[in-house]
Amino acid sequence: MTDPTDQDFELVDGAERKSSTSDSFEAVDDKKIDSQSVSENEEEVENAVESENTEELSTELPFVDQSIKDDAERAKEKDGEDLVEEALKAPIRPDQEQFYTAEDSRRAITLLIAFSAMMFTVPLLVMATLYYWVFIDHFHLPPKDAMLYAGIGAALVVILIAAAFCYIAWKEEKDAEDKLKAEKKKE
Repeated sequence: MTDPTDQDFELVDGAERKSSTSDSFEAVDDKKIDSQSVSENEEEVENAVESENTEELSTELPFVDQSIKDDAERAKEKDGEDLVEEALKAPIRPDQEQFYTAEDSRRAITLLIAFSAMMFTVPLLVMATLYYWVFIDHFHLPPKDAMLYAGIGAALVVILIAAAFCYIAWKEEKDAEDKLKAEKKKE
C-alpha cells in the first residue's frame, strides 16, 4: 500500500489544494452572507409594498372588520379580577342582607373549618379502627380484605360528612328564609 501523503493529486483548474473542512467552513460563511443580503432585500421590498398598500387602503378595508381596526379606540375588556372587584363593590340586595352579617360570616367560616378538619381526620381514624381492631383482631380477616373493607368504611364516612354539611347549609338557608318571612309579616 502506498502512503496517502505520497500520492499525486491532480488539481482542477490550477486551484490550490485545501482541506475539506476549510471548504465547508467557507461554504457556510458564503451562505450566511448570501442569506443576509437576500433577507435585507426582501425586507426592503416588503416595506415598499406595505407603504403602497396603506396609502391605497387608508380609509376602509372592504373585507376587514372595522371594529378591530384600532384597538386603542376600543373599550378595555374586563378580566376576572375586575369582575370580582366589581361584584364585591356592588350593593347588597335587601332580601340578601340577612346572609351578610358578621355573625353569619363567623358561623360560616367556623363550619367550613370544622367540616374540612372532619373530612381529613375522621375517615383516617375510622379506617385505622376498622382495619386493626374490627376486621383483623375481631373477625380475623386477611390483611388485603381487611384493608378493602376499612377503605369502604372510610369512603362511607366521607359521604356522611358531606351529607351532614349539605343538610346544615340547607337548614341555615331555610331558617334565614323563615326569619325573613317573619320580618315581612311584622311590617
